[in-house]
Amino acid sequence: MAWDWVQTRQTKYGAYSAVYIVVVVAIMVAGNYLANRYNKTFDATKNKLYSLSDQTEKILDNLESDLKIYYFDRGSDFPPARASLVRYENSSSRVSVEYIDPDSRPEMAQLMNVRTYGTLLIEAGGNREEASSADEEAVTNAIIKVLKGEEKTACVVTGHGESDTTDTERDGFAGAQQAIQDANYETKVVSLQQETEVPSDCTLLIVAGPEADYLPPTVATLKRYVEGGGRALVLLDPDSSPALAEMLGGWGVRVREETVIDLSPVGQFFGGGPLSPLVAEYQAHPITDPMRNTASLFPMARGVDAGDAVAGWDVQELFSTTEGSFATAELKVEDGELVRDPTTEREGPITLAIAATHAVAPVAAASGEASEEEPEAEDSDENEARVVVVGSSRFARNYALGRGGNHDLFLNMLNWLSSDEDLISIRPKDPENTPLNISASQMTRLFLFSVLGIPLVIILFGIRVWWVRR
Repeated sequence: MAWDWVQTRQTKYGAYSAVYIVVVVAIMVAGNYLANRYNKTFDATKNKLYSLSDQTEKILDNLESDLKIYYFDRGSDFPPARASLVRYENSSSRVSVEYIDPDSRPEMAQLMNVRTYGTLLIEAGGNREEASSADEEAVTNAIIKVLKGEEKTACVVTGHGESDTTDTERDGFAGAQQAIQDANYETKVVSLQQETEVPSDCTLLIVAGPEADYLPPTVATLKRYVEGGGRALVLLDPDSSPALAEMLGGWGVRVREETVIDLSPVGQFFGGGPLSPLVAEYQAHPITDPMRNTASLFPMARGVDAGDAVAGWDVQELFSTTEGSFATAELKVEDGELVRDPTTEREGPITLAIAATHAVAPVAAASGEASEEEPEAEDSDENEARVVVVGSSRFARNYALGRGGNHDLFLNMLNWLSSDEDLISIRPKDPENTPLNISASQMTRLFLFSVLGIPLVIILFGIRVWWVRR
């Protein structure tokens, strides 16, 4: 019959094959569509190097308007940048990225004043900022600049032996200055010996480990600045600045005359020693909330905790050393060994830092009555003095800033002081160098296995198959 061919074995097999092909193609099309629509990746690296940092995720989650990223380069050079920027698109529906070849679209390059290949621009809310590269840290910093808009200046006090912001040696403050600038602050050195008032453009003031004591006029200037609503980060090393310690005592902050010792082996594992106490316990506070699983080191530290309550001041302790630590009022070392005296010691944990706030009364009107133009001004953090006091300046110096969580903790303090709580987080990670160290004999075995062994096995297997089929 004319339709007998439909029932033949060849037709059935052909139909089965056609159905299989259609199903496989459909699965592939559906898989590609879903992969294109829902681009999900899994980061298996130890430090999550190919995932966005907590800081970036936090910023993208809080976007209130659309953000556009423009990347200008040759078409053949798009892939490296796309590998980084696609994470921003995947993280927020408000983020979009456009890749532009300035040679094929010169009008866009001219419109945005692009002069070089590899230019990356961030645009949001009518503001535009250029990122120095397509790396996460550079892109995220540019996004922060676009969103924040205003200029912030961190003023570093000098004139009393404070850490030098230009010093790149071990004890210098150049690394901290670079971190401050990378966090979108301008830095400025000020001398309170020459100024009767803290410059008005200072968003916050940093007192970084003075060696000489502050004179009464300088203390008065600093006190007037803070109590008037200023923001200050005060880093005090042991046996220094009694005048500043007395001033802080008037705000409910107790700066102890002692040195903190940590004999626990955990601190030494993190690259510290007995004089570099480890901090792994953090109290609840915006500065420390992201630091829960991160240890920090504080070389040559003194205890700083809440003292007697002072009206108008709210003092909160930030973090403490381990239980295996102690503080001594008399540090003695003989023949390289620590000489202990229980009568001068205070058992740990030892609190090393505090954060204090002080409500500032609204500025009175010329008639002497409070201004009614902003009835909610008292509730605004703009009318609130903020101070962070840490019993060590060395945790932020060049040799210690990169250890543990010191870098993030330092910048979190600055962000809290400048009322940028939304930027407090753990920042982008640096790639970890994990070299593979193998001996000469191991290298020989690896060579024999990979270069000779595997090809030889394949050849022998091929010969066997040929022999069986012969």
